[in-house]
Amino acid sequence: MNFKKINYKLHLWLGLPSAVIVFFICLSGSLFVFSDEILNLANHNISTVRPQNWQISIDAMLKTVKKAYPEHIILECFTYKKKDKATLFIVGSKKTGKSYVYVNPHTGQITGESRLVGLFSMTAHFHKQLLLKKTGAWVVLVASVIFVIELVTGLIMWWPKNKSKKYLKNSLTIKHNVPFLRRMIDLHRVFGLYFVLVMLLLSVSGVALFYLPKQGIEAQKHGQPMVKTDTTRHPLPLASIINPLMQNPGVRMVKTELWDMDQSSRIQCIAGTKIGMVTFTGTPYLINKYTGKKTEDAQILKDLKIRNTFRKLHIGDWLGWFGKSVTFFTGLAGSFLAVSGIIIWGKKKF
Repeated sequence: MNFKKINYKLHLWLGLPSAVIVFFICLSGSLFVFSDEILNLANHNISTVRPQNWQISIDAMLKTVKKAYPEHIILECFTYKKKDKATLFIVGSKKTGKSYVYVNPHTGQITGESRLVGLFSMTAHFHKQLLLKKTGAWVVLVASVIFVIELVTGLIMWWPKNKSKKYLKNSLTIKHNVPFLRRMIDLHRVFGLYFVLVMLLLSVSGVALFYLPKQGIEAQKHGQPMVKTDTTRHPLPLASIINPLMQNPGVRMVKTELWDMDQSSRIQCIAGTKIGMVTFTGTPYLINKYTGKKTEDAQILKDLKIRNTFRKLHIGDWLGWFGKSVTFFTGLAGSFLAVSGIIIWGKKKF
């Protein structure tokens, strides 16, 4: 059996068993790409407030949220430099999942709640692990590796012996007035060729994210230790930790991790210009909650930055709207390749 036949067999028999998984991975990835933009648009009315010259402390707002959601864990909060932006708290419970809770920073009153974030959070978990926890994560990993092999073998199958402009043009064109099978093969080849580089980038970055050190709650689920709290000392108010970060040049917002605030002696913050559900443009900090001083843990901060880089590559946040649009359509193209591959195999087989 020569190389060409071996390559064809690999492309066929690896692709078939993984096609359904690849379809759902790619589709769920596309659905998640614009999650931040959709959430901001959908929650605009409750996230916008009338600007005032005074502001309630973040600690007072935190107490209000704790009182209103006694059975929830308060996961994170987002504070903004703009005076017309409500402070955002992310809360979660096993029964209702995640919710966005907005608080007017000038009055301390809750302006509204949105559970739409729970839908995107579930979509992200489905994309990473098919809602099957560790087992699902391994299934997604294997399917991603197979998809990389599929892309490479498909490229080898197409790679032209005849490099004339006419051949290249014909190979990148969908023919009309041809039988259904011929058109499906053309679509499969053309979508694969047009998106192959971005598909490889998304697949490889996804595999890398599987192996990179975990962060936040995810890290605790994997047994990574935290710096335990000192019960003999009283922590500083959150305001004295967040406000100095907000004064840094160029900072528009600060994200603060709150889920482990009572168990850890350090508070993790990110100060920057843009911070979303999974990516950020800014600087991460670990701050001692008793002294307010930045703690030096180079490895944790380095891991956080590396993970953020790969997440940006994976969801297309590396080039703003353009990058996200390319990623969105690439995910749809990947889903189509999975479906069309099954259709082509079925038509040829039967």
